Amino acid sequence: MYGNTGKIIVVDLTTGKIEIASLPETDYLSYIGGSGLAARYFWERGNFQADPLSAEAMLIFMNGPFAGLKLSGASRSSVAGRSPLTGNWGDSSCGGYFAPELRYAGFDGIVLTGKAEKPSLLVIEDNAVCIESAEDYWGKGIESVNRSLKDKFGKTWRNLIIGPAGENQVKYALILNEAHHAFGRAGFGAVMGSKNLKAIVVKASTKTMTLADPEAFETLRKELNPRIKEALASDVMRVNGTAANLEGGVYSGDVPIRNFTSNFWQEMAESLTGSTLSEKYLTHGGACAYCTIACKRNVRITEGIFAIPDGPGPEYETIVSLGSLIGSMDLAAVCKAGRICNDLGLDTITTGATIAWAMEAFEKGDITAADTDGISLIWGDMETVIDVLIPAIAARTGKLGRLLADGSAAAARRIGKGSSDYTAHAKGLEVPAHDPRGGGHGLALTYAISPRGACHVAFPMLFMEMGACYYPEIGFEYELEPKTDENKAEAAVIAVALGSIENSACFCQFADREITIPEWVALFNTVAGYGWDIDAMMLAGKRVFYLKRLINYRFGRTAADDTLTPRMLEPARDGEPEGIAINLDAMKAAFYRLMEMDPIQGIPTQSALIACGMAEEFEHI
Repeated sequence: MYGNTGKIIVVDLTTGKIEIASLPETDYLSYIGGSGLAARYFWERGNFQADPLSAEAMLIFMNGPFAGLKLSGASRSSVAGRSPLTGNWGDSSCGGYFAPELRYAGFDGIVLTGKAEKPSLLVIEDNAVCIESAEDYWGKGIESVNRSLKDKFGKTWRNLIIGPAGENQVKYALILNEAHHAFGRAGFGAVMGSKNLKAIVVKASTKTMTLADPEAFETLRKELNPRIKEALASDVMRVNGTAANLEGGVYSGDVPIRNFTSNFWQEMAESLTGSTLSEKYLTHGGACAYCTIACKRNVRITEGIFAIPDGPGPEYETIVSLGSLIGSMDLAAVCKAGRICNDLGLDTITTGATIAWAMEAFEKGDITAADTDGISLIWGDMETVIDVLIPAIAARTGKLGRLLADGSAAAARRIGKGSSDYTAHAKGLEVPAHDPRGGGHGLALTYAISPRGACHVAFPMLFMEMGACYYPEIGFEYELEPKTDENKAEAAVIAVALGSIENSACFCQFADREITIPEWVALFNTVAGYGWDIDAMMLAGKRVFYLKRLINYRFGRTAADDTLTPRMLEPARDGEPEGIAINLDAMKAAFYRLMEMDPIQGIPTQSALIACGMAEEFEHI
C-alpha cells in the first residue's frame, strides 16, 4: 500500500487490550481516508445503540492519505464517531503536528472503545503502543499538561490532550494538539473524557513514507507549494490570520451580532479584524507542519484586566463567537476568553453561541436570576464571561454552568418558553460565525444537509459563493450571487462531493483552493496509487456523503432534520441582507432531486446507491 500504511491501532480501554489491525485497500479506494474511512469503519463495526459517552461508544482518529507529506495543507487528520452534542454522526478536523507523526510511526488511525479504570495516557512510539497512568495530569488545564508531557517525553513528541471540560463531559469539549490546534467541533473531548483518556502521545524514529510515484509527486509538490505560498489569500492570512477578511464580512452581512439579531455593526470593521489583532497583540505567526501559509496567531496582552502572556491567539471563528456574537468589541477580552476556552478544553464556536443564546434568553426574561444563581447575563459583559461563565461551563458547576454545558439546543429544550426559536443550529450543532443570510444562501443549504450539522468547512460552499472556486472539469463554472437561491442546489451537488474528498483527504481548505481538479487526481495517484480519473475521484466523494447520511438515518435522522432554526431563517433585520428571505425548502427539494435522495427519508435511493457501488449498504438500512 502506498501513502497509507493500511494499519490502525485498536484499543479497548476497559481491558487494556491493544491490537494492530489491517484495513483492506478497497476501503481506501472507496472512502479515501480521514472522516470517510472512519465512517466506513463505524458502519461495519460501530455500536449504533451506544450512548456517545458510554464505554461501548467508538472514538476514531483517522489520517488521510497525504499525512506526512511536505506539502502545504496536508498535515490534518479527523476524529469521528457519534457526537455527544448532537447524537448524530460527527467528525472534526485538526491541523498541527499529530497526523504526520502518527503516519511516520506506521499508522493511519486509532480506534478507541471501553473505559479505563483510572485516568490514562496512550503512548505510541513507532510500532510499540502502551497505556500509562495519567492521574498526575487529571484535572489540569491543557497548557500545563502539554508542558509536562513535553518535559517527560521530549519536545519532538506530539500529543492530543483534553482539558477539564472533557473530563467533566461537557458536550462540546474539544481536543487540542500541542495546546494550539483543535479538533473543535461535535464534542469529542467529552468522549475522550468519558473513557478516562487524558491524552495521546506519539513519536516516530524515522520520517519516511512510501509513495506510489515519488518522482511525479515531487514534481507536483514543487509546483504546488510555491503557488499556495504566493497566492493572494495566503499572503493576506500570513500577515493578518484567518480574520483578515472579517472587515469585508462586516459589510456583506456575513458576521453575526448578538445571537444573529443583527448583520451590521460598523465598529467591528476596526475593532475585531485581523489587522487590528496583528497591530495590537501579535507576537509572531505560526503554522501547521510543512505549511507555507502560516495563518496561526500568537499573541500577548501586557496591560489591563485581560492581560495574558505570549501564547496561542484567536482565529476568525473565535474572534466572532466570543466577540460580536455576544455583543463585545473588546479584542483583548476575546483573546483572553479564547485562551481560557483552549486551556479548559471548550469549542469556542459552541461556547460563544450558547452564551449568546443565554444572554438573549436573560434579556427576554426566559432565563431569570433564579436560573443563574443571581448572575446577570448582559450583552458584552466580558468580565462575567471570562471569570464566571466559561469556568462554570467547563466545571459543570452552579445552575447556569449545568444548564449551558450541553449546548444551546439542549438548554433551550430544558427551559422551554419558545427559546428554541432563537437558537442558531442545524441538527444540534451550533452555526459557526458565518451568517448565511449575508454570506450566501447556498451556505444555508449546506448547513442544513450536512450530516454533522451546521458546518462551514464540511463543504466549500462558502468559498464558492465568495468566488474563490472555479472547477470547469466537474461542471462548476457558476458566478454565484450569494443572496439568492439561484444555482445553489446545483453548486451544492458539487460541493458535497468535493468537500467530502477534501475532508476525507484531511486537506486544509485554505491550501486546496489553489489546487486544480486534475492536480487533485494526480495527488491521489502519485501518493497513494489509487489509479483514479476525475469521475472516480468525484464518485468517491459522493459515496462518502451518502454513507454519512445512511449512518444518520440509522440514528433516526431523516429529511425533516435538514433544516435551520427559525432565527436562522427569519430575514435579516439590518445591513446589506436586510429583509431578504432564504428559500431553503426550494433549494432542498432541488438538491434531493439532483442527488437522487428520498425527500422524506433523506437518504439516497436504491438506484443511486447501486450506481455508487453501495448495494450492500442499502441492505443494512
